[in-house]
Amino acid sequence: MAERKRSNDGSKETEKFLSDTETPDQGGRAGGDLQKDVGTQDAMRRAEKGEDGVTRVTGEDKRNHGEPS
Repeated sequence: MAERKRSNDGSKETEKFLSDTETPDQGGRAGGDLQKDVGTQDAMRRAEKGEDGVTRVTGEDKRNHGEPS
């Protein structure tokens, strides 16, 4: 494990990089129909196959919702 180096002047550099703003929640099913359908596909795949990973929007999904692919 790497050894921690303490600053000589007593400053906390971590506070320079962190902010007090909250991080956004996961989108889930929030949004339009396309996002809901892709989220549902992901949930079904995880339930049936137990696979983790990223479910991406495909051209077929876009065509089914009238969006340009």
